[in-house]
Amino acid sequence: MNKTLCLLSSVFLMTALRAAAEPRWTVHEWGTFTSLQNESGEAIGGINTDDEPVPPFVHRLDSSALLTPTEAPPSFFKGAPSCHPDVTMRLETPVVYFHPPAGLAGTQTASVAVNFHGGWLSEFFPDAEAYAPGLKDRTNQFPHLLSSTESGLEWKDLKIGGAWPLTNTSAHVWTSPRAVNAAAVQATGGESEKFLFYRGIAHINAPLKISRDPNSGELLLRSQMENLPADPPLTLDALWLVDIRPGGKIAFRTLPPVRLKHDSRQYLAHTPAAFAPGDFSSSNLEKLKGSLLAALVVEGLYPDEAQALLNTWEVSYFKSPGLRVFFLVPRAWTDFYLPLDISVPADLNRVMVGRIELVTPAQRDGLQEIARASTNEISQAAGRLVASFYGRLFSAITNQSNGAQMQRLNDEMAQVNAGQKPLSSLFSIPKSYQTYLDLGRFRNALILDEAKHHPTEGLASFIAAYRLQACQPLSVSSQPPVVGKL
Repeated sequence: MNKTLCLLSSVFLMTALRAAAEPRWTVHEWGTFTSLQNESGEAIGGINTDDEPVPPFVHRLDSSALLTPTEAPPSFFKGAPSCHPDVTMRLETPVVYFHPPAGLAGTQTASVAVNFHGGWLSEFFPDAEAYAPGLKDRTNQFPHLLSSTESGLEWKDLKIGGAWPLTNTSAHVWTSPRAVNAAAVQATGGESEKFLFYRGIAHINAPLKISRDPNSGELLLRSQMENLPADPPLTLDALWLVDIRPGGKIAFRTLPPVRLKHDSRQYLAHTPAAFAPGDFSSSNLEKLKGSLLAALVVEGLYPDEAQALLNTWEVSYFKSPGLRVFFLVPRAWTDFYLPLDISVPADLNRVMVGRIELVTPAQRDGLQEIARASTNEISQAAGRLVASFYGRLFSAITNQSNGAQMQRLNDEMAQVNAGQKPLSSLFSIPKSYQTYLDLGRFRNALILDEAKHHPTEGLASFIAAYRLQACQPLSVSSQPPVVGKL
């Protein structure tokens, strides 16, 4: 018996020594989990909207899974993407950086696998083996997305540390993550980048539920931990309430840390939802960025990685009007919903930002204004918008001899379709449609949610006139296997 114990001890010791001798990589990841919540703190579905479209060379399991950020209505385009009512969360631009051990020379090989519990991993680069039940490109038909949905990506036999050429692009959303001192990676197909990239959509709740007290107007914070194992409470160490006005003035306040609990009825904290007029200032932009940057570095990102995150999401974080709460997501929550495995010894640090968009009184006023409009008013406004669009297009076609004019129109339309220019840069916008645009990034989800809970003739007419209807999910009888752990 003693000999057996001695032998086992020797085996364990040798294994531990070999593991200690292996050089360990440093691997860092950042990304954003985005949700939209109403005044009761309930998630609003249909938020499969893309703030920052990635370049066309990125792989997509279904190119119609996301709405583009264009202000042009779907009625202008055949087969335009539509809201998916089950999408309650956007997984936005996680990137994974590799930092080799000191003194390690030459290229190394590793495999990486990531799974998504409750969602589809729908975009990625470089190419990977992908599993996402029900996604079929360009069918514009989708199954239900459930909290039990499983999907995954696996990058096998990645080469790390070489001096490979990168795909040429000027897209801000892609060049910003590149500005990091990290090792390049190359997939087996030859595609190379400074990071692994992926995105997804999901039917899961944020770990934080934020409601608005109808009497005091305060925001009340509660936990949403229904699916996580009953482990010790998780802490949100850093939170920010941010209000951005049209024109760019910002007000924000940092909130004290809160401990998440499995009891979703207990209030964790409260804070006024509104800011005083004097709290808004353009100079607050740099202060907010500085506060976020410092917290990201404390969590373990290198300064250039933290800066890359903020630069990538500058438009949606800091320039899009609205009321939102940012917080640093507990690692255990990320690992539960988005487990990631690496085949080499590595110290993995995952720093994810939670972003909850809150429905504001101004958005409710806009929805009610549309709801009060008559069918005739909406029909006439939609007719004017369509006439303006096709009138501009017809004018350019009939003047094809003026190649510069045609090229200018094509460039302008491309910028509008990509969300880089407002639709009003081409022609005047009817008031009711401008009210709809003023609802912000998730306007489609907001108007469909309002029509569902408070149906009116005006809302129904508006949705029909501009073809804003949500997709009708199909049932899925079976699900493909999920990527296994390495």
